[in-house]
Amino acid sequence: MCRPQAMLLLLTLALLGGPTWAGKMYGPGGGKYFTTTEDYDHEITALRVSVGLLLVKSVQVKLGDTWDVKQGASGGNTQEVTLQPGEYITKIFVAFQAFLRGMVVYTSKDRTFYFGKLDGQIFSAYPSQEGQVLVGIYGQYGLLGIKSIGFEWNYPLEEPTTEPPVSFTYSKAPSGL
Repeated sequence: MCRPQAMLLLLTLALLGGPTWAGKMYGPGGGKYFTTTEDYDHEITALRVSVGLLLVKSVQVKLGDTWDVKQGASGGNTQEVTLQPGEYITKIFVAFQAFLRGMVVYTSKDRTFYFGKLDGQIFSAYPSQEGQVLVGIYGQYGLLGIKSIGFEWNYPLEEPTTEPPVSFTYSKAPSGL
């Protein structure tokens, strides 16, 4: 889909009050919808999660060198994880009661990060296709914290090649052959 059509679709969905991604959400739901910015030029390079009163209050992703808007309720103690170059989030476990209680994030470099407490009903979220990685987060939140959460997966951006393109030269065969 070309960018003007994609932007029109995003605007329409935002005006309708729904999430811009139509994937699976975990948790009881309710409250105001949120979604991280869809960015076609930058990957998630860091994650911030704020936890307070035994529940996850908000999430925030860093896209390239820029932090996206914090999504969720205010308050809590913020934990920040910075991904290494070439590292991606590949799987997430979430725990719910009435609100999101905790998250465990797994990366492509076998690192694991814990946010909050993993108690209540536990769900696992991972991409449907091998090689896909986390590219966005969406869900719903209330006054106290996140009430449902979902994850958008896609393939990582291609790294620009530093090798020169292969070129072929065509030479004409000498006459008389």
